[in-house]
Amino acid sequence: MNVIKLLREKYYVVSTDINEYSEGFLLSDKYYVVPPAVRKEEFINELESIVEEENIDYVIPTVDEEIEVLTSYNIKYREKFILHPKETVSIALNKLKTYDFLKNKIPEIIPEYSIDPNNVKSDIVVKKPIKGRGSRDISIGKKNDFKREEGYFFVEYLPGNEWTVDAISDKNGQLVIAVPRIRLKTRCGISVIGKIVMNKKIISYVEEIVNNLKLTGSFNIQFKEDKNKEAKLQEINIRFSGGLDITAAAGVNLPEILLEVWKKGKLEKKLSIKEGTYVKISHAYFWK
Repeated sequence: MNVIKLLREKYYVVSTDINEYSEGFLLSDKYYVVPPAVRKEEFINELESIVEEENIDYVIPTVDEEIEVLTSYNIKYREKFILHPKETVSIALNKLKTYDFLKNKIPEIIPEYSIDPNNVKSDIVVKKPIKGRGSRDISIGKKNDFKREEGYFFVEYLPGNEWTVDAISDKNGQLVIAVPRIRLKTRCGISVIGKIVMNKKIISYVEEIVNNLKLTGSFNIQFKEDKNKEAKLQEINIRFSGGLDITAAAGVNLPEILLEVWKKGKLEKKLSIKEGTYVKISHAYFWK
């Protein structure tokens, strides 16, 4: 919904969802109900038809499952879909694979982790699904209370600040902009209060990750500080974040920037980013 709202002032927006009662439809110029991505060929054929019928210039996927399918198939009008490379998607959608890929490239940001809780030195561990999103199925406890389990791995507990970095990289995998914020309060895994802080060290980590993973498009990266206040990687999300409107409130319209970079190859305007604490308040109701 944030992507739609942030594009509507400048662009004609057509949205899709598998649910006919999607709230985003109320904000769109036009909308279509599409099959779920699990029905791969139907899903792709429907998107291709919409691109033709509406004469779409760019398609911005915002759902992990859909991104995974779209990068795995030979899509008609591929140049219109803003996607990360297939190999990048495969790594980023698997948290264990992400750590394995980066541990020898940027070791200072990788926390202790293992598929066996007893192999983690920390007495307190976080049990995470290898593939998952939105803080689902995550548990925290003493490592002796857990056992090895299919589909999960274990990470040292990190007690410090939690960071989300909203970012854009260009078609060549070069970082264009990164806006870090401390997550002060979350609801269902989405930031509702965030503090924008242009932390140079965090931004440098993001740039290193981009250079190694060759991210191309929109993404957000989450970090958490250890007991020494050193930022450690939590996960990489290859899409816009749910807290995107906090970054927008600080003066950075990332969906617009993404389209500008895709059309012109670079960001031409200089941005003024306002650091500070932002609160999301949602009490609007629409009747249809």
